[in-house]
Amino acid sequence: MPVNKSSTASGPTTLNHAMQILQITARGGYRGASIDDYLNALSFSRPTLYRLLKGLKQQGFLRSSPVRGRYLLGYELLVLGAQAGNGAGLRDLARPRLLALAQRWGDSFYLFARDGVNAVCLEVQNGAYPVGSFVRATGGRLPLGVGQASIALLAYLGTDERGEILSHNAERLMDEYAIAIADIEAEISHQLKHGYARGVEGSLLPEYSGLAIPILDHSGHPLGAMSCSMLKSRMTEDHKREVLQGMREEVAAMVNQAHGLLYLD
Repeated sequence: MPVNKSSTASGPTTLNHAMQILQITARGGYRGASIDDYLNALSFSRPTLYRLLKGLKQQGFLRSSPVRGRYLLGYELLVLGAQAGNGAGLRDLARPRLLALAQRWGDSFYLFARDGVNAVCLEVQNGAYPVGSFVRATGGRLPLGVGQASIALLAYLGTDERGEILSHNAERLMDEYAIAIADIEAEISHQLKHGYARGVEGSLLPEYSGLAIPILDHSGHPLGAMSCSMLKSRMTEDHKREVLQGMREEVAAMVNQAHGLLYLD
């Protein structure tokens, strides 16, 4: 898989090269990446590669794999990632509430935030009936338009901004997820009318369903979304009503607990 050149086209060359190394390492998953993996994907020399690998290890951004000659992402990235995923204290405030919801209702609960044209998962808590999801873990990204949390995030953006995002994502949404823009817009209308979001029907997870509630600042701008996924067989009207009420109460309490912390300047 090629390196994401669009994200490394500017800035100091050494920084660009280091970021490319981290991207390749991440793609290696639990196996990590080998020297050949780096050299096959990168355009710079072997001596430059070794110099950067050494520097990234010293800073804690890479670590040696138990398999000789392979590299894994370093634990320092976990420290940075935890802080990056806690903008405005959102993750710290949401985590115990998602856990309480999962324990009470048994479904899977998530915290999402917008990241450019994507939605990123900041936290996951699974109950007694965990389900499949478009994201497999904290840090997973989806193009905005996929899943109920995306609908909750998109619904409260300005019309022009929302249109630009959907136009940018349109081809990928259809090719990878079988989701049409018209269906997304219909779900946005549902969110604005009823106060909660549903996933777009006809997507790649037809056996699952979901609900989402936006987390809004004092101006009505979306800071994030609290989301729930469950088997369609569990989505009775009573269960739906109870889960929505529980999510609304937790979101309201979270914002109240934060006082001014969640407000944007």
